[in-house]
Amino acid sequence: MLPEQAQTFADFQNSALHNEVFDSKTTILFHLAAAMAVGCSQWMEHYLGVTRKEGISDEEIGTVQSIVMSLASCRVRSQVKEVQEKIKQKSEDSS
Repeated sequence: MLPEQAQTFADFQNSALHNEVFDSKTTILFHLAAAMAVGCSQWMEHYLGVTRKEGISDEEIGTVQSIVMSLASCRVRSQVKEVQEKIKQKSEDSS
């Protein structure tokens, strides 16, 4: 990545982290949830470290984790249903 592009990304990332819409704690929890959702261990580790510094409790982290896991399970359920429907349709088409 070119240095100019890296700086642009860093500026974007900092503006997302240090926004004027959500308080710092909420923003950190959003970032942690997003890292969990996309399975980025590096950012999960980073934001879990930040949560400690910000005084975010294990209960709050657990709640975020539960939300992400719940949504992820819905995604998997939807994908399985979609595949089952495709298989069913192929079976019906070949009959």
